[in-house]
Amino acid sequence: MRILHVQAQLPSKTGSGVYFSNVIKGLDNHQQACIYGRFGDFKYDVLPENKQFPVSFPNEICDFPLPGMSDVMPYKSTVYGEMTPEMIAEWQDVFRKKIHQAIDAFKPDVILTHHLWFLTSLVCQETKNIPIYAFCHGTDIRQANQHPDLLKKYVTNMNRLTHVFALSHPETTQIEDIYHIPAEKITTIGGGFDSDIFYPAPKPKKDTVDLVFAGKMSDAKGVFALAKVFDRISSEYPKAVLNLIGNADEYAQEKLKPYQKNPQIKFYGFQEQKKLADVFRKSDVFVLPSYYEGIGLISIEALACDLRVVTTTIPALQAQLGDTVNKSGYISYVDLPRLVNQDEPVKEDLPAFYDRLEAALREQIAGALEKPQFTESVKESVLTNSWPHLIKRIEEIISGH
Repeated sequence: MRILHVQAQLPSKTGSGVYFSNVIKGLDNHQQACIYGRFGDFKYDVLPENKQFPVSFPNEICDFPLPGMSDVMPYKSTVYGEMTPEMIAEWQDVFRKKIHQAIDAFKPDVILTHHLWFLTSLVCQETKNIPIYAFCHGTDIRQANQHPDLLKKYVTNMNRLTHVFALSHPETTQIEDIYHIPAEKITTIGGGFDSDIFYPAPKPKKDTVDLVFAGKMSDAKGVFALAKVFDRISSEYPKAVLNLIGNADEYAQEKLKPYQKNPQIKFYGFQEQKKLADVFRKSDVFVLPSYYEGIGLISIEALACDLRVVTTTIPALQAQLGDTVNKSGYISYVDLPRLVNQDEPVKEDLPAFYDRLEAALREQIAGALEKPQFTESVKESVLTNSWPHLIKRIEEIISGH
């Protein structure tokens, strides 16, 4: 089978970018090509260069940075909600040309596209007689809810989709409601981790209990709430160290400035997956205090490295992990405050949220200090979320139509 993969943003550095790459790696028994957005001198080594059709930003037509599905990306980007009609038309023009170039050169039997947003709509408009399968990542639903005007004008022809893969059962209902795609064309597939990268190893002998946050340094990810809460309890845990991994823009640096004087809080830049996995294997607790996640796949990657986890309550993550992991004691869920615009906490709810986050941190720090090992049943349960299991389901569906 000849499979063309399509994504509008960088095929790395974000959850959906990593997902895109892992689907390609998992389907390596097929002939594959890909379209993606990029910037600067970004190089992609997952497929041969002659099977890649990248769109670089800025370019001769688009004099703006690569747009990203989240309003805050781990690299300089353009916000979809701030794009003018002229900018969108230019963006469509460069991707339209690339779609036709890729189809003419590669002649795909199947197209796999990511995000139910502008580019998937464009693929539906510009192709005929090729089955199109789309992955919903949650950020597309957020964009649709925040910008119904853009949804109505630029996300059309979705009835052309052969099938949609959703991350969770709640997402399925939203896909039906927002995009008018019937339930029988939607399969909940979840997220997977790369077991060649994320795997357990004996913990090194050390005096510290290492907590790790990895992701965008933004309000929506809850990293500033985490720094605040850890700062107020750190003196009680002199062995605890909070490692914050991710690129911080000027806004994030200003927000984090009060915590730079705490020697138990350390700051690091963005780490590629292999380096991040090495950090995980040397650490004890992963923390994801995010106000909004499609699935929070990075929590599963952390569990795969035998890290305890503190995360906000993410129904899709709970559903995918199941009771064996959820009731193991190795993961603590922190109920969210009330939210507006999907990822902005109601200010009055924050003190109680901080208290819940503190209790969860204390629980997992205590567990790490006691150092009980993950049970074999938990390890086996986590492993069912690795990519080979998910790829098998994806392959069955795209081969069956």
